[in-house]
Amino acid sequence: MIILFLLFNSLVYAKELKKVTLQLSWFDQFQFAGYYVAKEQGFYKDYGLDVEIKPFKFGINVSQEVDTKKANFGVDRETLILKKVNGKKLVALYALFQDSPLILISKDDGKINSVKDFIGKKVMTTIDDSSEVSIKAMLLSKNIRMDQINFMQHSHNVNDLITSKTDLMSAYLSKSPYELQKMKVNYKIFNPKDYGFDMYSDFLFTNEDMVDYDLPTVLAFKHASLKGWQYAYSHIDETVDLIYDKYNEQKLTKEELKFEAKVLKKLSFSNTEELGLIKPDKMQRIYDLYNVMGLIPNKIDLNEFVLYDNFNEKLELTKTERHYIKNNRHVNTCILQELKPYSFLENNTFNGFVSDYLSLIEEKTGLKFDLVKTKNFNESLSYVKNGQCDILASAQDVKERRKFMTFTEPFLTTSLVLITKNEKNFIDDIDILKDKKISIYKSYSFNKLLRKKYPDINFIDVENLDEAIEKIENGEIFGHIDFLYTAWNKIHSLDTIGLKISGKLDENVPLSVAININKTYLNRILQKSVKSIGEEEKERLLKKWVAIEYKKKFDYKTLYQVVIVFIIVLVIFIYRQVLLKNMNNKLKKAVDEKTKELLEINQDLEKTIQEEVQKNLKKDALLTKQSKMAAIGEMLQNIAHQWRQPLSVITTGASGLKLQKEMNGKIDDEFLDDTLTSIVDTSVHLSTTIDDFMHFFKPNEEQRVFNIKDTINKTLNIFDYNLHSAKITVEKDIEDVKLINYESELIQVIMNILSNSKDAFVERQLDTRIIFIKTRVKEDSIFITIKDTAGGIPNSIVEKIFNPYFTTKHQYQGTGIGLFMCQEIISKHMNGDISVSNEKFTYKDKEFIGAQFILKFRLK
Repeated sequence: MIILFLLFNSLVYAKELKKVTLQLSWFDQFQFAGYYVAKEQGFYKDYGLDVEIKPFKFGINVSQEVDTKKANFGVDRETLILKKVNGKKLVALYALFQDSPLILISKDDGKINSVKDFIGKKVMTTIDDSSEVSIKAMLLSKNIRMDQINFMQHSHNVNDLITSKTDLMSAYLSKSPYELQKMKVNYKIFNPKDYGFDMYSDFLFTNEDMVDYDLPTVLAFKHASLKGWQYAYSHIDETVDLIYDKYNEQKLTKEELKFEAKVLKKLSFSNTEELGLIKPDKMQRIYDLYNVMGLIPNKIDLNEFVLYDNFNEKLELTKTERHYIKNNRHVNTCILQELKPYSFLENNTFNGFVSDYLSLIEEKTGLKFDLVKTKNFNESLSYVKNGQCDILASAQDVKERRKFMTFTEPFLTTSLVLITKNEKNFIDDIDILKDKKISIYKSYSFNKLLRKKYPDINFIDVENLDEAIEKIENGEIFGHIDFLYTAWNKIHSLDTIGLKISGKLDENVPLSVAININKTYLNRILQKSVKSIGEEEKERLLKKWVAIEYKKKFDYKTLYQVVIVFIIVLVIFIYRQVLLKNMNNKLKKAVDEKTKELLEINQDLEKTIQEEVQKNLKKDALLTKQSKMAAIGEMLQNIAHQWRQPLSVITTGASGLKLQKEMNGKIDDEFLDDTLTSIVDTSVHLSTTIDDFMHFFKPNEEQRVFNIKDTINKTLNIFDYNLHSAKITVEKDIEDVKLINYESELIQVIMNILSNSKDAFVERQLDTRIIFIKTRVKEDSIFITIKDTAGGIPNSIVEKIFNPYFTTKHQYQGTGIGLFMCQEIISKHMNGDISVSNEKFTYKDKEFIGAQFILKFRLK
């Protein structure tokens, strides 16, 4: 029984690693550092891989090894494209070097000063080096034929160049220059990039069968390898130590490895911040150069040679599905033509959220959605039914439509609202509108649903929103039911403001992509596409269309009114000057009378001031409550995130005890003790976590001593879910300092600043998301600095952000009181100061701009 129990546990919890091999193209050096790091740091294991790195030996043909499946992955240079042309079934995953490190190098002895001086000279190269298009192109650009140069077999010994056994030598920019510098030999470099031939190099590649039948493994290896390279370039000294100690067959020195690392890092990030980038236009240019030089006997499709990031990466399409896309790229698409801002035609062009959403699917899949115009929604349904359209871009999944259409999962759920005239009261429940005339779209699916749910309401069918608006303005109907943003957009586009949204219905309408029932493969592809697009991406697309743009028109009526008022004022001014002398005599008497009135008013002034002060205090309390409540939603998410793993541990432990009792009839004492200890420790962790949240929601009534470091860590713990979900890294440099003040107030301020940074990252879709928190003690004060890499605050508004109700967020996302309350808390409650500025700084050799908040408090 014990053996069965252990076997059961191993089957449930063990994660078998998939064994794959990587064939290197040269001997161990920093050129392959990312792969060593991914293995040693456990990145490959994190992706479920057990990787064997196969060392290079003379005579090994890397592309042949991968093509014949003796290795799953390989590293090769720009000549990889020639192997593909010559029939090998290879697929490039990324190019590590944006510019090839391959160069020609000579001594600087005055004999060779330009490429034209190569004629008749001895050039030592490998077969691959001499065939690389960059070297050939550099020579041909100066009208030098290959037969005018005496090529020699490479000895891989730089002394052959020094002793003039060869005049030039092909070399890597990261290798030979270091050796010559060390020997104090002057040299000249001839780099194809300087002649306009910047080529990719060091491709990571695999074979077609791996892509077709095991794409998840291919993507896992690619991402783990890139993660290894990111780590290697960010920790050069640590990586050099690793190679020196464990991967050093060539007996390279640490100085030599560091030189190589710095050169390769520059080549990897040349004109890009994205590691491993392959641009289709640059890849095409390399292919065209080979073709011009007569090296392309058989044409190939570069889309089949390179597995681009935006092509099926997150979809994991099958070979059959990718073949379907290749042969059925164009998709006939029907749309809703008058559902602004979701889906509409403008100047015969498809616009709106749905249009952008389909464009995103086009980028991910390679499909092309071709618009098919129809007269109305019913005709669109008919077109999909009879096959004239392959899809209807947005539709609700209802039973009667499933006879001829399939539906993806909903990609957007929108609310229904009621539009009425301005004078109508807010409607909390439309059930009260018994016998009122309410218009709804004739052909939309929610027509039947509303009629069934509200039988006492007199629903009137309309074809479009303009017809409904006209009926409301003419008094023919009480109101109209429409989608939230459609109603909002229409109201704000009208010249006269006579309508409003008077109520929200309980019903929501989920919108899906509807596909002709016979398009099985298209349905599967679109299902995967919809699932691959996250909420953050959809929110970004929606924000583009829900922002209201007011049309500003010149108001001549107002101009006339202003002119008339100006003339009247001018006449009055002239008349006043005439009467001024007479009025002076009356002024003294009037002043005496007013003085008496002022004395009476002054007696009431103190009472009035006291009343206003009380009102302001109540307003401050309300603002504080609003700011606090705005955080509750995020706190609940954080509580769920913090508790999910500990609860899983407790459940697993309890289940294990129960299972052992049922299987053995008793529980092993050691297993019982270990399990109970784990449950107790986890429960203590839960208790600590809930204490952190309770301290936030139960503010201190008195100042107390607290540790700044502990407080910041507690805040980050509370805010952890938001940081994790937004993929934000926090870099801390915090001193161990104690402060006497209100701890919960400080937590609220820091959380508000972190929340604004998170929103900025999400809104701007930045890849590098880092928040820096630093504390420093100067004299008798402590300074807490919080800055991010989100691009900063526009200079035009940076001085306004502490104003109450000032916000740059959409009206449904921000109240505009967060930073105002931060300033109120810091200055009035905690006797401190808060300031903000945009700062330009460098982090890990990259420049950033971000907003920087500085909080200052006195220590005593």
